[in-house]
Amino acid sequence: MKLFEFKATKHATAPAPIGAPVGSSVMEDAIDHPGPVVVKSIGTEWTAKLSGLLNLKHPKAVAAGLEDGPEPIQIYTHVVRHPTEGFFLVDTGVSAEFVEHPAEVGVGKMLRKYGGISDMHPEPSTAEVIKAEGAPLAGVFMTHLHLDHVSGFPDIPKDTPVYTGYHEAEAGLFLNMFAQGTNNHLLEGRPPLQELQFNGDPDGKFAGVNDVFGDGTFFAILTPGHTEGHTSYVARTAEGPVLLTGDVCHTRWGWDNDVEPGSFLADRDGSRESLLALKALSERHPNMSVRLGHQP
Repeated sequence: MKLFEFKATKHATAPAPIGAPVGSSVMEDAIDHPGPVVVKSIGTEWTAKLSGLLNLKHPKAVAAGLEDGPEPIQIYTHVVRHPTEGFFLVDTGVSAEFVEHPAEVGVGKMLRKYGGISDMHPEPSTAEVIKAEGAPLAGVFMTHLHLDHVSGFPDIPKDTPVYTGYHEAEAGLFLNMFAQGTNNHLLEGRPPLQELQFNGDPDGKFAGVNDVFGDGTFFAILTPGHTEGHTSYVARTAEGPVLLTGDVCHTRWGWDNDVEPGSFLADRDGSRESLLALKALSERHPNMSVRLGHQP
């Protein structure tokens, strides 16, 4: 870790007891076959600076005349139902308590002042999303540990397993100086973060792929760049494969034009490579539904 870089959290981690690394060919051979997983994406309204969401210096953005300003976006949680493993969330959505009483749930002073929390709209809140499913929450799969993805943790039962990409918690970044304390508070009293394991992709298309339930129905793809351990997910559903990109791509314009995020990333080259890899995956599987990080 470089000088003056801080971990995303000091919370304990452990290798996840579920999932196994596989080659991307295993995933791609499976995902076009209809599957038993049901995915429902639920968004709440927010805004963010376009220069953070999109690289406005990219030649395509310059040619399009895009300018910085507030951009309407969504904070998503994705409900994932597996017929035998149960009901999971991908990312946490927004808790009403997080918005209404941020100091009481451990949000740091700098994030309370500059993090845009008062502009979040927990409608529905994470608690309402969980209640509507009528079943115990079996786990939460995180794309990464940024503020707008952990903002539902006050509504997540403390004993719920939380799964992350490899090294997501420990990766160093200067901005974590302001976020680490908040993440520590939100994760306090919870089991260690369960890190999904990746061995690299023998097929060379991704940084790594994991068959999460071991039955070829739900895959995690290591997509570093936005954060070091950023993870995207693919589910096999009755209607075809569903790709949850996370913040590999925030916006519809960025996806359509192959332009990576702006200032909201750790490594620009890695972020661009992950975006192009997911875009190529979707083009190889035309029936794939793509759910972006923050826009429909």
